[in-house]
Amino acid sequence: MIKNNIVVIPFNLPWEWSTDYTNQTAFVLSKKNIVICYMAHEAVSIKESLKKGKLPSLIRKISQNIYIFEPIYLIPFRRFNTIAELNSFFNIIFLKLFILLLKIRLKTNKKIVWIFDPDLYHICQALGKSFYVVYDCVDYFAAAHPKRKRELLRKEKLLLARADLIAAISKVLQRHLSKMTTKKVHLVPQGFRIKDFEKIAPSYRNIKRGKPIIGFAGGVNSRIDYNFLLKLVKRNPNWDFVVWGPLLEKEKFDKYTQKKFEELLNTPNVITGEVEKREQIPGILTQFDVAMIPYDSSQEFNKYCYPMKIFEFFYLGKPTISTYIEELERFPNYIKISDSVGQWEKTIKKFLSSPWPEKFKRQQKKLAEENSWNKKVTEIINLI
Repeated sequence: MIKNNIVVIPFNLPWEWSTDYTNQTAFVLSKKNIVICYMAHEAVSIKESLKKGKLPSLIRKISQNIYIFEPIYLIPFRRFNTIAELNSFFNIIFLKLFILLLKIRLKTNKKIVWIFDPDLYHICQALGKSFYVVYDCVDYFAAAHPKRKRELLRKEKLLLARADLIAAISKVLQRHLSKMTTKKVHLVPQGFRIKDFEKIAPSYRNIKRGKPIIGFAGGVNSRIDYNFLLKLVKRNPNWDFVVWGPLLEKEKFDKYTQKKFEELLNTPNVITGEVEKREQIPGILTQFDVAMIPYDSSQEFNKYCYPMKIFEFFYLGKPTISTYIEELERFPNYIKISDSVGQWEKTIKKFLSSPWPEKFKRQQKKLAEENSWNKKVTEIINLI
């Protein structure tokens, strides 16, 4: 494993977010490197900080080798592009100075930018050519923002041209990137929080009510097909359906989705909730008889996705059913795929009619272990 390097990770998500590929990568890299998490979307002004009764921190150390860098808006009126660019420029200067001080004090080796989101390409550009750039592609972000798709694809092409190493977590993403570059796109493991599952704590909440449980766990957001799920739930009152996780980005719900979402939550055989700590997730998942991924397959972003939750289901040996996600076709023995409510009902009945084979459980667990965060990051490091 490479060691004694400075790695800058531009974050496109808050530190505490249900999708945690950014901080999980930081944790693995920090074992032998200094990691600076540049919180690109959490910048605050001095005025905003003072209103909260504190001064902006800019840089804070949260562990032996991890620093959080929170940009500050020094110049007001950031709604104007020129002002926003100036603020970004000053923050990058502060970041470079901090890196220089660390390099002198600790006598580090390489300087690396480990980037996930093409929308943050400007950070690579601003840091300069002395940095080794890893593009770790985990999603098709252009599809998540239809109005900005052309702009994001342009940035992705620039990032691919600049990157020294390109990695993709799925064959779908590997194929997408290979159409835009002649460079080799390496297929790497997905990433899974295996430590949370190695010692499963007793469930902090018993959700069983005497019925089979068909469960989903993850971010509860606009990616879920609430109309599809509502039909399934109403047609099968003899099963309990669990939708477990934090409600995220509710502002993206249109009126129709909001209506179906609220109707779903008020259906008697639907159980909802969320954990207080990530370590509690296995205690909920172990109670599922069948795991489900009810994503809206009409969304382009979902078509290209590779849900990391499947390895949580796999580690616990759960039969899984999903709406159409191309990457999941890799696991025909363990995941059944359909966009038909009727086919879902048939598949779930089949899953419930007989015990899930022990052979499948062993194979699923092995797949989960092969896709741990440590395996993924180590593989990319070895490529470096």
